[in-house]
Amino acid sequence: MGRQGEVFVIDGDDLIKPPGKAEAGRASVGPQPVSLADAGSVATSTRSMASGGSPAKAAGAASLSLWVWGTGQCLNGDRDLGILLFLWQLQIAALHYLVASTWSALRRMAHLFFISEWELLLYAAALDFWLIFLLVFNVSQAYRSVERQRGRFRGLKNPWLAGMTSMVVPGWGQLLNGQLGKGLFFLFVFVTQAYLLAFYLLTPLYGIVADLDPAKTLLRNLIQGGRVGLVFTAQIWFVSVYDAILVARYTRNRAR
Repeated sequence: MGRQGEVFVIDGDDLIKPPGKAEAGRASVGPQPVSLADAGSVATSTRSMASGGSPAKAAGAASLSLWVWGTGQCLNGDRDLGILLFLWQLQIAALHYLVASTWSALRRMAHLFFISEWELLLYAAALDFWLIFLLVFNVSQAYRSVERQRGRFRGLKNPWLAGMTSMVVPGWGQLLNGQLGKGLFFLFVFVTQAYLLAFYLLTPLYGIVADLDPAKTLLRNLIQGGRVGLVFTAQIWFVSVYDAILVARYTRNRAR
């Protein structure tokens, strides 16, 4: 009786040979036992070859989608989703330009519906905040789509590349290291802080707050909060670069 956990491969010629020749062939060749672990390895290798490449493609897909939405999805073969995300990015950019160029007209129109400029600005900021989640989804989907097809991505193991990319955008180096969760955390915090900074500097926020509080107390608190946000952003930036280099160096040394 064969042992459990073995699969016997029978030559097809044995099925058509006469009994005597089949026995002789079976005696000379015999069934080849293959363990279930080996069979699973062969199946995994076959799926990897069929999918066409290494899971390191996850780094490229996520990096592309980080800058131009949908390009990572197109690289993965999800063209419909990629085109949809790309069109969203174009529409969002066009909408921001339109709002910035027609803000005075929008403010006058809002007054007709008893909406103050302060409330209008808060509504716009609330809508913008959801775009950060859309960016995170865009990057995460491109990354995970590759992992579902080709297996888990273990990182590029390049400290210099990881450090330089995290210096450009915090969290990018973590994505190249194969740490999706950590990379998305750094990316979300950085983009949120960058958006708040742009909101402070590129909108009429200071003028609106000054009109609401003639004593300037609220304005001073707002300026102080902006300074704290800048310090926090700088700290997140530094930690992201340091972590990216450290993890890439550790995984490279461990692989040797």
